[in-house]
Amino acid sequence: MNLNQTRSAGPAHVYSSQKPAAAVAECIKVSWGNVQLFGDVADVFMEQGKPGEFTVYTTEGEYFADVTGKGGATSVSFYAKPGAKVIDQRGAMVATCL
Repeated sequence: MNLNQTRSAGPAHVYSSQKPAAAVAECIKVSWGNVQLFGDVADVFMEQGKPGEFTVYTTEGEYFADVTGKGGATSVSFYAKPGAKVIDQRGAMVATCL
């Protein structure tokens, strides 16, 4: 899985939130892992980079979100590989976490 290659194409959506980055990232991780919603069994992972920076991604790396907190605001860049299934639903779940 090459996240940087997907990043270079730019995000599918960019969101902002006033919630802490860790809380937003955890919410995305939990919601993307909801088998009832998506019907797949992809595992969802969350990694922390620098303080206040998280990446949430699925096993195949078809979707991922970079969550960055700065000065009381959180930015979420949602990426999806071209042709990825249910991209709109994954993006909608990100929006519910803001």
